[in-house]
Amino acid sequence: MAAPELVIPRGGPRRLRVRRSWVRAGFTALFGVAFALGLWGFSVYRTSPDFVWGTTGWDVVYYSVQLFVLGAEATNDGGDLPWQLQAARFLAPVATGYAVFEAVRSLFADQIATMRTRRMRGHAVVVGHTPAADLIAEALAARGAPVARTATGDAASLRNAGISGAAVLYACEREDDEPGVNVLTVAVANRAERDPALPGLRLNAHVSDPDLALALQARHLSHPQPGVDFFTLGELVARSLARRDQTVARGAAPHISVVGHGTFGRALVVAFARLRSVEIASGGEPLTVTLVGPGARVAAQALRARWPGVRAACRLVPVETFAEVRAIGTPQRVYVCHDDDGDALRHALRDSDLWRAGEGAVVLRLNRLAGLGGLFGTHDGAILDDLGGRLDVVEPGTLLRRATAPGVLVHDDVYDLMAVSAHLTYLRNQRSRGVPWDSTPAMVSWADLSDDLRAANRAQVRAIPDRLRQMGCTVAPAGDGEHGRIPEPVVDARAVDEHERWMAEKTAAGWTYGPQRDDVRRLHPDLRPWDELSEEDREKDRAAIRAIPVILADFGLHVVPLADDAGWEAAGEPVPDPRGVVKGWRMFGRGRAEQPRAEQPRAEQPGEG
Repeated sequence: MAAPELVIPRGGPRRLRVRRSWVRAGFTALFGVAFALGLWGFSVYRTSPDFVWGTTGWDVVYYSVQLFVLGAEATNDGGDLPWQLQAARFLAPVATGYAVFEAVRSLFADQIATMRTRRMRGHAVVVGHTPAADLIAEALAARGAPVARTATGDAASLRNAGISGAAVLYACEREDDEPGVNVLTVAVANRAERDPALPGLRLNAHVSDPDLALALQARHLSHPQPGVDFFTLGELVARSLARRDQTVARGAAPHISVVGHGTFGRALVVAFARLRSVEIASGGEPLTVTLVGPGARVAAQALRARWPGVRAACRLVPVETFAEVRAIGTPQRVYVCHDDDGDALRHALRDSDLWRAGEGAVVLRLNRLAGLGGLFGTHDGAILDDLGGRLDVVEPGTLLRRATAPGVLVHDDVYDLMAVSAHLTYLRNQRSRGVPWDSTPAMVSWADLSDDLRAANRAQVRAIPDRLRQMGCTVAPAGDGEHGRIPEPVVDARAVDEHERWMAEKTAAGWTYGPQRDDVRRLHPDLRPWDELSEEDREKDRAAIRAIPVILADFGLHVVPLADDAGWEAAGEPVPDPRGVVKGWRMFGRGRAEQPRAEQPRAEQPGEG
């Protein structure tokens, strides 16, 4: 079994490599000096009357070589030797010893590497030798994380890669014939023995099929044990690209054009919608997205149906050609997002209407052909025109290396993203009630939110599987227009559980009851049993339960009851939903969005935090 490959991050480990190079150079020089001194010393010594051995030039060379194996007969008896020979007979064995050390280390290199990686702590393990694995390993190393790579995800390989002490695992094996191979790797890693003193292992499985990834995520979000994320590389790259260009999504009247409506193009629209949601919560206008090309209308319908966040934050306008874009407005960016690199290149380099459609850059995402980016421009080595500086060729590795995810990660996992969604749900609700932006510590964007409030949102969404299990529900990928609400009797029952969870979280953080809230002394008036709460305070916990379908809908999921219980029928009155009022739905059924309204999750209440 091959030893795991170590990807050395820049910085400190690089100095170690430099130091080793100098040591090797020093011992090579030592070998040369010892041999030269041996030749010189024996040349002097052979003229002595006491020298009784051969005196030819070849004899002198042979005696000098014998110094390195402690077998030079002419020096074994010691005596009055020339100083050159005295130095050589001590330096030569030292050089020999280092050579033996290097030989042994080379012979047992795999065993040594395996022993070292087994003892590593806090590193990342990347499984597979695929383009996705290469990109993620390079991005992690660029962020300073030590990375152990292994070709397969069997138990022995993971153990040799130090899974017992790792902080994160990325399973990225090829899925040509086995679409679940990376899921199996995650399962094996989840059963591996761990150092109990270390935090839990973050597990990530690459699934190239977006629909399968969403279905697996749905099954995991229904499970009481969180900690696994199922991702597609295109989705990660789309999030990183949108984050890089976030100023475009946060302008006064933003407008982008997207050509290529496959997996990557749709993921990019969803990523921009999430960024624009912050501005929507503070009263901004939707982001105009012109979808250009054949199939644009179908893509727009699919995005609106699957993603409520896109409906709320974007105005999707499908057109056939870029000539039609000018009638709608001037986009700040044009994104060429074909899943096939050849199609992307042809479109970006041949369509002159595309070049003139926007006032900003034409962003061309390349995957396999990412190396072509260096050929455009006016710098040395460039051979292709970059449209006067407007062509922006981006490649996945560069985008992932700019990731801002916490710890040893190159992306925000689903729980972090759901926590952001929970916060945006709160912001929409508070704005609808007339609460001004920046008026409380919670009325700010996620980027400006305090660590305590971020942790409260994460704890809330990590409790969703428990709430679903208590309600007798599960999660499934949403079909066209599927969304819903939780019946009020169920909301009331589960709100009690949510209050107990919140109390346990606060108590663990050192908070106690006090008649008035005091963040410095960690006093809170709601740290008391449910029966003692006012209706206004109970409503905070109910809001957290009502928000569950809303948060899940942001990720293309919806809640379904496991049993067809007549008690789960929705009433005929309007159903509250942050993005629309739905009439006549069966519980978690289908409907038509009308006017926006918001509910608020518990964790972000200004009175609670």
